Amino acid sequence: MQAYKFPDYDTPYYIGKKVIVVGGGNTAMDSARCAKRLGPEKVTVIYRRTKVEMPARAEEVENAMEEGIDFEFLTAPIELLGDDNGRLNKVKCIRMKLTEPDSSGRRKPVEIKGSEFYIEADSIIVAIGQSPNPVIQSATQGLKTDKKNCIIVDDSGRTSIDKIYAGGDVVRGGATVLLAMKDGKKAASAIDEYLKKI
Repeated sequence: MQAYKFPDYDTPYYIGKKVIVVGGGNTAMDSARCAKRLGPEKVTVIYRRTKVEMPARAEEVENAMEEGIDFEFLTAPIELLGDDNGRLNKVKCIRMKLTEPDSSGRRKPVEIKGSEFYIEADSIIVAIGQSPNPVIQSATQGLKTDKKNCIIVDDSGRTSIDKIYAGGDVVRGGATVLLAMKDGKKAASAIDEYLKKI
């Protein structure tokens, strides 16, 4: 597979020879597959549960495996280690095991004491599902959010604050990069229309 060469821009990008992606959702699969196309020696996905529990679409996981991406299941990163220049060179991980199902049927991952090990890596992509940071709404008076702390927007991406637009995971919760891009394009179009009127 030949690596895609990006055009020259002021903002550089860096993909190392050994890439780790942390997470098990669609964004993690997107990140791993895109990283693989940039030509590193190895891309490894770390996920703290098993393949069965992965929230990513099954075909995305299978496609990633077919493309040569490695998977470390029942594994969690616990420390990032760097060289003397502050560059990442390995990730300390720990093996996990799943508890018996709780009342909701979900099995919780717990650490296996003494199972620490290292994976060499010079790039890491954290692609884990998270709720939007609650600091956003607490520090932004008048910004309306839902019960999951996601920002509420109209069909154009406009928030409850005039001239402020949002999209992607901060609006949708955990979703795909493609949906975030779609939100960005929609908001850009709405902003362009707004600017034409003033």
